[in-house]
Amino acid sequence: MTNEPAPSRLAQSAYNSPYSRAGAPTPHHNSDPYSALRSTALADLEAMGYDPKTMVEHGVVWAEHQDPYGHVMHSQYMHWAGSCIFRIGEGYDEWLSKQEQVRYPDSIIGAYFQGFIEPTRNNGTVALYSLKQQAIVAEVKGSTTYVDVKTGRPVDIRTLGGNWPKVYEAYLQKSENAKALKEKWDSERRSSKANSASKI
Repeated sequence: MTNEPAPSRLAQSAYNSPYSRAGAPTPHHNSDPYSALRSTALADLEAMGYDPKTMVEHGVVWAEHQDPYGHVMHSQYMHWAGSCIFRIGEGYDEWLSKQEQVRYPDSIIGAYFQGFIEPTRNNGTVALYSLKQQAIVAEVKGSTTYVDVKTGRPVDIRTLGGNWPKVYEAYLQKSENAKALKEKWDSERRSSKANSASKI
């Protein structure tokens, strides 16, 4: 066991310095405390099947990413996940030379599709719809887990007091309605395509 002092916060946040990047004239005076951790993380992620071409690393910024309790905010997780999802889209160029990207000026509608709900989790999809292209140009699928703050474990919201059982029932109905509408939409599109093909 070594008696080396723990790296300072300044050293631990050196990822925000341009001197920690390739191309800097000299190495940063703080060594990279994440070097060994990064090596292990990248090996694990690749072994699990994650695509190395889409990986993006983000340093946590003290003043921008935390809530008043010192926790990284949920909205920041979505921002980080989004930057990785965009990397996937950038990779489409390998196969799609004429991919339509959203370009200025355009207007985008964000819409939520209620997926299935479980007693401990709600699942859904946010779609971004381009008015110019008249098409969905991006989707983010995710879930919210209901957690008991005292135990840190998932909780069945049907067992909670107040109106939580009504919340579950309402979202169950929303889920069924959304599924029925989507099935109807898909069926109409299949019929339309089949009719167009038979006229050719």
